[in-house]
Amino acid sequence: MTIKKLALTVADTETVGLEGWVYDFSWVCCDRQGNRMIERTFLVEEIFTDPDKMMGAFYAGKHFTHYARMLQDGEIRLTPWLDIIAQLRADLEEFDIDVFAAYNAGFDIRVIQQTHQALGHTDKVLSRPVKILDIWQFACETKLSQKQYASIARRLGWVSPAGNIKTGAEFAHRYCSGDHSFIEDHTGLSDARIEVEIMAECFRQKKRVPYGVVNASPWRLVNKNAGDDPHIHGGITR
Repeated sequence: MTIKKLALTVADTETVGLEGWVYDFSWVCCDRQGNRMIERTFLVEEIFTDPDKMMGAFYAGKHFTHYARMLQDGEIRLTPWLDIIAQLRADLEEFDIDVFAAYNAGFDIRVIQQTHQALGHTDKVLSRPVKILDIWQFACETKLSQKQYASIARRLGWVSPAGNIKTGAEFAHRYCSGDHSFIEDHTGLSDARIEVEIMAECFRQKKRVPYGVVNASPWRLVNKNAGDDPHIHGGITR
């Protein structure tokens, strides 16, 4: 059975070091309504088992509070990089994926390709032609540009030290779900799941879909529409 018009949503990939090594790579194949067909989650064996690399992981504490338990319970497994990429490519083909989506897609695509090359591979990870959708951009153009979001964000303190309204996936999910106390897990599959929900809510707005727009500092749109001047505040906030 051929399933049309699906999106592949990648978590904000968990990375380590200035090189952007990916150690947690997870994705969800779904449709635009957020219905999930398959979920994948992997720890990259070459990276996660290298203590010199992993010492610099931003969320290093997750190794003990999350990943150790997940490994023990079989919720995630250590997998060689090329096996992960083979599974990704197989899913793209099997589900006839036409969109590769991620929250801050420019970052995820860059670090995935960087890791691929750093491990000695010169081909492109995304061998199948797909549209790129930055869910961050999509959210900032639709849901997060609503006046109600600016009002809630200011009232609840979702504002950076520089004075900018925050627009990261954690805050987008708080607004879209109505769970204003939600805390992002910062593990791949958990984050991918909430990004699927954010994306589906954005599609429900029936607005133009910003395919191919990446690295465009979408947080500026939200602050501009809220009446703030990001040039005065300065600094990038997610």
